[in-house]
Amino acid sequence: MRILGIDPGSQFMGWAVIESGSNSYRHVSSGVINSKDISAVPERLLFIYKEINAIIGTYRPDAAAIETVFFSKNQRSSFVLIQTATAAMIAVLNNGLSVNEYQPMIIKKALTGYGKAGKEQVQIMVRRLLNIDVHMLMDRSDAMAVAICHINSVQFKDRLAEHAVSH
Repeated sequence: MRILGIDPGSQFMGWAVIESGSNSYRHVSSGVINSKDISAVPERLLFIYKEINAIIGTYRPDAAAIETVFFSKNQRSSFVLIQTATAAMIAVLNNGLSVNEYQPMIIKKALTGYGKAGKEQVQIMVRRLLNIDVHMLMDRSDAMAVAICHINSVQFKDRLAEHAVSH
């Protein structure tokens, strides 16, 4: 299974393609979509849409997972964040893939066992699970965490289904 993980951002959107094997994960590729210098929102959304399309075309994931957007006190920032996440989702859907959303607390719990873990703790677990020993931006490691969370969720559901059939 190959999953595209997306960590939405109004200026920096993390993305990662992760594969799962038998009880293991493999980092295929990852990066950050930097739209900081695009001031006009419509152009920024189109840029994100095209970048996600290109990533999907290059790495051919089976599905995508995205962190749900939380609302901050700054309504304008929240609105732009929702728009950029939506642009990414539309790109995914336009490529015929499913979009699976996970709340930050669920992602943290899936990676660390604690839903209120800090970003640094999540990054440490991502680096351990993927055998990555280089420093990376939080946007990038957060996208990896989203993909791993989805892989774990799918595998858990598959095991439940197998167990139900065998009993």
